[in-house]
Amino acid sequence: MNCPTTGPRPVNLNLTLEGNRLSTLVGGDELRGTLYDTYDFSVSGGHSDTTYTLRGRAVVGTATDGGAGTPTVHLVGSLFSRTNFASAGCELKEDYTADRL
Repeated sequence: MNCPTTGPRPVNLNLTLEGNRLSTLVGGDELRGTLYDTYDFSVSGGHSDTTYTLRGRAVVGTATDGGAGTPTVHLVGSLFSRTNFASAGCELKEDYTADRL
């Protein structure tokens, strides 16, 4: 009841990687986390009213273009938005897929 029907739906995720530390912005809030050796990642953050967790996996492959192999990265995962109200909390999960540009 009284939960928003949609959360932030970023069209682009600009991920910044330093070592194995990963960060991005969602809904104007910075999320920070880790990229693991398995190419799984998790970042989270927000503020007292709303928190976000972005989880996923980078699938690394090679696209063939005229015989030349071009590295590709495809991201799959989920964005969790949790809104904290005095009476109750609301959680929304949105699955995503993305290609690295």
